[in-house]
Amino acid sequence: MFALRCALLGSVAGLAVSIAAQAAVLVPVPAAPNSTVTTVFGVNDRYQIAGSYIGKDDGIEHAFFGTLDGNYSSFDAGDGGTEARGIANNGDIVGFTNSQSGVTSDQPVFEMFDNGKIRIVDGIFGRAQGIENTKGRFAGTRWDFNNHQAVAFVGKRGQYRHDVRIPEVHQASEANGINSAGVVVGDYFRPPTHGFIGSGNKMQTVDYPSDQATGTAMEGINDSGQAVGQWVDSAGNTHSFLLDIASNTFTDINVSGATNVYAWNINGAGAVAVSSDAGSFLWCKKARQCPAGGAAVAAPERKANPK
Repeated sequence: MFALRCALLGSVAGLAVSIAAQAAVLVPVPAAPNSTVTTVFGVNDRYQIAGSYIGKDDGIEHAFFGTLDGNYSSFDAGDGGTEARGIANNGDIVGFTNSQSGVTSDQPVFEMFDNGKIRIVDGIFGRAQGIENTKGRFAGTRWDFNNHQAVAFVGKRGQYRHDVRIPEVHQASEANGINSAGVVVGDYFRPPTHGFIGSGNKMQTVDYPSDQATGTAMEGINDSGQAVGQWVDSAGNTHSFLLDIASNTFTDINVSGATNVYAWNINGAGAVAVSSDAGSFLWCKKARQCPAGGAAVAAPERKANPK
């Protein structure tokens, strides 16, 4: 547990002070059998992972979950492709279907319970991503058909609960992760896109501290004061980072040979589910946070001074 050190719309950004690069660890995620692309989105404290893959024979996106030795189970929660975006310690999984449509308003949100039963969240179209372990709450984004915009929300046990309150004037919002204290992370579009931690009068805005950054999104959070996110540079490439919230320290998440790197979720030990154009991995700032079989990779740090 941790307390957010922020006031109303306090911001993590401003000038950055570079810190010497440290060695992090990348553990490869095995490809799903008979697949062309395998993407990992979620990891729980038992190092079970969840994600999706494109079938080599049918070209359809299927959800999967399993262990890092490649022992996977696949499933479809509906037609048109399925993505499993988050996995809790008890095995509950959240995500969305009709993933290959590319249209948020056409993608039903689901939760699959540990007994294999799938519940479509009634009336909610969009995406469910992070799920926490103690109360089963999950973070998601729903399409508001009345106002024609994306709205961050929190659900539980396969049902919509409430929207995430963002006091800043904005055009759209997304909720991507939640921890056991109910602290939510996501992003809102003002423009540009800004990351956030918390909600209401305890919401902290996060912008990656670089003059090349054109947008930032927070994707996952654990109970130890760590969060992960993504930022887009001026060339349109996506990069990722680990944020230590208390110290405002960003650690770059790098993948050798990758142009685009996406950090999606972080477990209690600090292992991060990462996908990229060079494959999917678990990334850990320290080797002891990851299972064996990883390779060292540079992890530069930068300290951000609040605005």
